[in-house]
Amino acid sequence: MSNYSNVMQKHGKTFFWASWFLDKPTANKLFAVYALCRRLDDLVDTSNQSSKAKEEISKIISLTNNNRPKENFAEFKGIDLNLHPKQNIINQFLKGQFSDLEFKQPTDLSQLLKYCYRVAGVVGLMICDVLDIHDAKLRYFAIDFGIAMQLTNICRDIKEDAQIGRIYLPKSETASLGLNNYKDPSKTDMMIINGARDKLIKLADQYYQSGLYGINQLPKKIKRSFMVASNIYQGIGHKIIQKKYSFNEQRVFLNKYEKLNLTVKTLLKLSKVVDLPLHEKKLHASLGNLPDANV
Repeated sequence: MSNYSNVMQKHGKTFFWASWFLDKPTANKLFAVYALCRRLDDLVDTSNQSSKAKEEISKIISLTNNNRPKENFAEFKGIDLNLHPKQNIINQFLKGQFSDLEFKQPTDLSQLLKYCYRVAGVVGLMICDVLDIHDAKLRYFAIDFGIAMQLTNICRDIKEDAQIGRIYLPKSETASLGLNNYKDPSKTDMMIINGARDKLIKLADQYYQSGLYGINQLPKKIKRSFMVASNIYQGIGHKIIQKKYSFNEQRVFLNKYEKLNLTVKTLLKLSKVVDLPLHEKKLHASLGNLPDANV
């Protein structure tokens, strides 16, 4: 199997940090999933020609629908075919990427959560597939882990996203402020946008908690890695609120000391496996009949 660790090391520093707790075969599977998602995400975000990116994504969807995914997913070449992510899951990810090419600001939280499912919740499902996790109930929590992280991304990257013409905060939460309000905000604009962002950070906490319920069911070594990644990523949102950063300041991240501190705390608090609680139905209320989201 090709080692895609360099892709994660460059673009996914939190995940790469947490990957040190995994055995090499497991880590390589996760590197492969991340490398695929990064490749497709970069195709959308770095293309100067939207039509060319749409054509490429459409081609991948067509080949995948015709059971020819290997022509596009070299990242999975060294993974047993039985452990490849399901076709319908990959298609949902592709739909999420396609929606960024025809970007429209979400009108409400329901639309935003459906987007988060497609670009990140399904990544949790891909990871379940490569790790041979097929328990339907457990997969609900994997979706929530992905959604939580995407909400954190959105809250962290408001300024950068606005610079490329994207506003992910729902209109219903921001008094329908336009793009110029994000690029050159008044004090009132900042109050509204920061307030909506902080609300999403608190919503993300609900999804992180749900994700942790599922992570706690995993084997110890895998659990340790995912809990570290979860707590560090969640820590970004908490830092934003605690330090009262405004959305139009520089991107917030955790330095090495903060990561190390959270890592040590996580390892000291590793809990024993307990019975999996019932999934909170409200967390998937916006997801309808999307794959593996039914409760």
